[in-house]
Amino acid sequence: MVNIYMGRNSCYAVNEGMYVTSGPMDLGRVAAHLFLHLRDLRRGWTYDHECNRIAMDRGLFEARSKYLARICRDQGLDDCDDAEVLIRDVIMTLRLPGWAEDLALRNIVRVRSISDFSF
Repeated sequence: MVNIYMGRNSCYAVNEGMYVTSGPMDLGRVAAHLFLHLRDLRRGWTYDHECNRIAMDRGLFEARSKYLARICRDQGLDDCDDAEVLIRDVIMTLRLPGWAEDLALRNIVRVRSISDFSF
């Protein structure tokens, strides 16, 4: 089973050229996942754990978003209460607050293409 959003070998890294940094599901990584969940919801599709395209509807968006809080709690991190508040807010408004977007972008890595000569 492949990770969808997190890590260099995730579906997002391979197919989208970006991924959430690996590590514990802290507030920054929660924000990064929510950023990509919202992206998937807007375009109407995402990936399953075999990297196949599947429909992204509101129900899947909410389920994946709420699962982030469970991962945070299972890992015993300190900022899970803040993560849960953010998740509830994003589910209600379908928007990531500005402070969380800044945090998200710090936890998303863009993969350079082999033809990218901008470095």
